[in-house]
Amino acid sequence: MFKYFPTNYVWNLSVDLSIEMGARIGEIEDMCAPLQEAAKAPDAAGTQAFRETWIRMADKLASLADEDEASGRLLSAGDKLVRAANYMLTAERLQAHGSEGRRSLYQRLLESFAKGLKLSGSNCRRVEIPYEGTHLSALYVPAEGVEGAAPVLVQVNGLDSTKEMKYLVGLPGWLARRGVASLVVDQPGTGEALRLQGL
Repeated sequence: MFKYFPTNYVWNLSVDLSIEMGARIGEIEDMCAPLQEAAKAPDAAGTQAFRETWIRMADKLASLADEDEASGRLLSAGDKLVRAANYMLTAERLQAHGSEGRRSLYQRLLESFAKGLKLSGSNCRRVEIPYEGTHLSALYVPAEGVEGAAPVLVQVNGLDSTKEMKYLVGLPGWLARRGVASLVVDQPGTGEALRLQGL
């Protein structure tokens, strides 16, 4: 495992996952270099510093995406917004349940992710699946180059992962190019089901 923070396994895992989800190594360096001492601090103080640094980069990318969108550079804007969502998601996951601002940060990352997908013309859309009087949210990635019915792989999360993470790591896109659709679900205990619906 790539170990940016030699004394902090959880942070290393988070950084590595962000890289797998499409982080830029220069942005990782900008975010993580100032955090070497914070990585050794008690959890609450350390994770607050992590959050602030990663959100600052997400804010920068969102601002640059606004400039791109205003100039008609939609693919560039979409790419920056999806990366901003990656960084917000990475910061959000490290926060304790019930942390102040965690829910609003999660909602913001969902908005950034959705707009980024739209602007970049991604082959992915959010869907809702009826579930016990409410719904489960999911990402649907249709199979490419298939006429008629196509197989679909239903993917669910584990531990504290989310549908956005599973999408950004790449499996749904790889499957789509091979004629297999994906339905990536935030089932009870994960993602939107947990954070926004209390499921």
